[in-house]
Amino acid sequence: MEAQFCPACKNEHIIGNANCMICDFPFEGSDKEKSIHIGKFIGKKGIIQDSENSLDKSRNVLFFVAILNIVGIAINYEVVFQNIIVAIISFLIPTIIIASALLIKKAPLVFLGIPLFLMLFVYGIEIVLNPTEWYRGIMLKLFVLGLLSYSMYIYIASNKFKKRYNQ
Repeated sequence: MEAQFCPACKNEHIIGNANCMICDFPFEGSDKEKSIHIGKFIGKKGIIQDSENSLDKSRNVLFFVAILNIVGIAINYEVVFQNIIVAIISFLIPTIIIASALLIKKAPLVFLGIPLFLMLFVYGIEIVLNPTEWYRGIMLKLFVLGLLSYSMYIYIASNKFKKRYNQ
């Protein structure tokens, strides 16, 4: 049997099918129906680029958060270096964040999840140890946590799209 390629999802199909088996493109539909379907498909396909953009933004924000941590260490060096455990943790946190930013494209869910969990853990400890000042920097904290969470969500949605349409 002869094959044809779907103009929307670019997958190969047997000639004679009324619709694409992957994306439901109407091979025998009117030009208007075909155009509408392709337009909708292109709109859905935008999630792949949105995912890439979100990962880039997350990488930049992670670098910014690491820099803020390093500046905080420099400003509070007397307090940080009074206790060796605090000093180690203080240097470990920005190191983990920088490593996650550098590796975010290799395994996005892992390297979005690590700093997300780390920040939630640190913010949780901060609330327990100093409950009267938990709100300091709350907007930045919410922004960073929200961005990392959104990046994970959109990456998962992008993978579902790729898997469904063989992209």
